Amino acid sequence: MPLKDAVNRSYDGYYSHCKLHPAWARRAQALVERNAQPGKLRKLEQMGVLAKRAKTHCSRGHRFTPENTRLRTRCGGVQRECRQCERDRQADRGPLPKPEVLAKLAEALRRKLTFNSILRHVRNDCCAFYRAVRQVPELRALHEEWKKGTAERKARANIRTGDKKRVALVMDLLPAHLSQSAKLQIVGAVIEAHRVRRYRGKPFGITKTKSRIKEFIADYWRDNPTKAYGDIKTPWSLDAPLYDDGATTLADRATRSIWDEVPL
Repeated sequence: MPLKDAVNRSYDGYYSHCKLHPAWARRAQALVERNAQPGKLRKLEQMGVLAKRAKTHCSRGHRFTPENTRLRTRCGGVQRECRQCERDRQADRGPLPKPEVLAKLAEALRRKLTFNSILRHVRNDCCAFYRAVRQVPELRALHEEWKKGTAERKARANIRTGDKKRVALVMDLLPAHLSQSAKLQIVGAVIEAHRVRRYRGKPFGITKTKSRIKEFIADYWRDNPTKAYGDIKTPWSLDAPLYDDGATTLADRATRSIWDEVPL
């Protein structure tokens, strides 16, 4: 009998015997695990895992304490990272980019390019970019102005990646009184919902846009309120409190007579 068939038959017999005799199977499984433990340790030692686990300091001499250690899951395993090294990388300890690079960063911020496009000028180094923003006042002001258009840039990016026919379909469904910026944000939200196939916890596709476009418009006005409540067109709710530190509501004043408040 070939060795492969003999091994397979022995495995089948072992598992069949385990099913017939559960008590014996528990003792046998414990013995198998104890015998396999030395082999696992040898494999981990050959891979260098045991040496990394035994380290008490990082490569820069910082001690791996619970407060100074970050655990990250990568490639199916857990790795330790030094928090102090991360803080040092983010601090203003590195050199500033060259003047010509700073000029390119300023121009990219003025043009309101995407974040990935801006990072190309500093070789995708986020720490160098934010270090320059913190230390150069001009870049700080341009960065604050650049952050205001994040929602519109994200919408434009979604539109660029989406189909032009889909964009035209959604644009035709939007009211004419909306601004171009509002339309872009709503179109971007529709395309993003179509990409993930869900919106408001329900399945969504581009074919359902016409029946659910009001939901996107309502969410836009909720995130970007422009109306002030309390005037004749948008009155306060009767459940609104009458005083900041009281429990009396407008409904209480509307249902009670004024003579109830006059002392006798």
